[in-house]
Amino acid sequence: MPTPGVLKRLERNLMSLGVYVERHAREPETLHVEYETAAAALAKSDIGNVCSELRDAHEAGWEPTDCRFWVFDTDGGFHGQWVVRAGWLRALDRGDISETDFSTLVLSAREPAPEPPAEAPAFGTAPE
Repeated sequence: MPTPGVLKRLERNLMSLGVYVERHAREPETLHVEYETAAAALAKSDIGNVCSELRDAHEAGWEPTDCRFWVFDTDGGFHGQWVVRAGWLRALDRGDISETDFSTLVLSAREPAPEPPAEAPAFGTAPE
């Protein structure tokens, strides 16, 4: 499934869970996705729901790419970023890592804003 397919899937399936995909950008190796949530921070439940959709998309034929998620509250305050590496999804699919390992990797890659909600950084560029 090409990138537009996974984006449509995220937009369609996450809306009922309170995660609203607002925009996206593509770098050669990374898909950036900005979403809005009513959660007060980088909520584990939101992260879990997004990861479930990525895993389902991979099972349906989407070739994973690194994904960086930019999280905002409903007033536009920046809560932080988190990533899912393509290699983590592939390793999980092959059985090289467990569900717990995958979750640990994702949760350890969270980058909360210093004092959420914070001013948003430039969208679509990975931090240095």
